[in-house]
Amino acid sequence: MRISIRIDSAAGNAQLRRWGGEFRTKVQKAVERAMRTEAAEIKDDVRGHVAGQMAVVRKSFLKGFTAKVLAKDPNRLPALYVGSRIPWSAMHETGGQIAGRMLIPLHGRVGRKRFKAQVAELMRGGNAYFIKNAKGNIVLMAENIKEHDRPLSGFKRRYRKAEGVKRLKRGADIPIAVLVPKVVLKKRLNVERLVAGRIPRLSAAVEREISVVD
Repeated sequence: MRISIRIDSAAGNAQLRRWGGEFRTKVQKAVERAMRTEAAEIKDDVRGHVAGQMAVVRKSFLKGFTAKVLAKDPNRLPALYVGSRIPWSAMHETGGQIAGRMLIPLHGRVGRKRFKAQVAELMRGGNAYFIKNAKGNIVLMAENIKEHDRPLSGFKRRYRKAEGVKRLKRGADIPIAVLVPKVVLKKRLNVERLVAGRIPRLSAAVEREISVVD
């Protein structure tokens, strides 16, 4: 997700060229100060919005949303960048569909790399098999056997919690994941509208900073 905010940039740059010299540098610094102050609050607002709309498990996902000032180019006015370091987070802003057969872990979340490694270990050991359940879904199962306690531990814990089972018998079948043809994501975020609502305040902050430049 990437939202770029430029406040009358073309006109501002033209004015800076007319001003020129030391005064131009002062104006650029004034704009940068105003943007940095507002960026901190916008970042907090965006993260609060995401946390309020989604069940965030990993803090790194929330911290991926940021607001920062781009002010390295001396020939341009500073710009404010609001977005996320996680490329696919934009799907939650617009909604969309991910096509292709995918294995989705059941009874809780697990990291992609860890899930892939656990399934691969079960497959190598011959302890992973697909069945079709009563609803017609294709489910990946594994047998609760001692030699696979390590890769199965997380799956068993989440399964017991979901089903309210205190203990699983040896040899019991454990559902690991469901095979789906596609995943449809609903629109859950509206970061763009949140940031757009802050533009008047940002503009006023910039004007205040510029008004005291001498």
